[in-house]
Amino acid sequence: MSRDAEGDDFDLRANGPAYTTGQQRHGVPLTYVGEKLGSAIEKLHRYALRHPQEIEDLQAPMYYLLVAHLGLHNMLGKANDHSLTKRLLRGSATDMQTWLRLVEREGDVEGLAGLQSGRR
Repeated sequence: MSRDAEGDDFDLRANGPAYTTGQQRHGVPLTYVGEKLGSAIEKLHRYALRHPQEIEDLQAPMYYLLVAHLGLHNMLGKANDHSLTKRLLRGSATDMQTWLRLVEREGDVEGLAGLQSGRR
């Protein structure tokens, strides 16, 4: 648990306790999986930009891609923003790139943040 300058406690887990479990795995690096999910999100976004009349139909697949991508990066709590899907689908390519880079930079695919205490 982190403390601010005043000594208040803040729970900084981005996934919440219901979506957190310890795991040990061997296999494809999760950073690779994250790159592929990011590419799928970008491609779906590009399609939405070329076919704005289909944005309503693209919201569900984009939502599920975003949940998977955010969950992989231990940022699942961000998927609770119900406007995120529509905002990203309607946003510019630069907005999408910025969002993906932010998740990559701030996320944690290895789950190492807070490994000792279970809190980040």
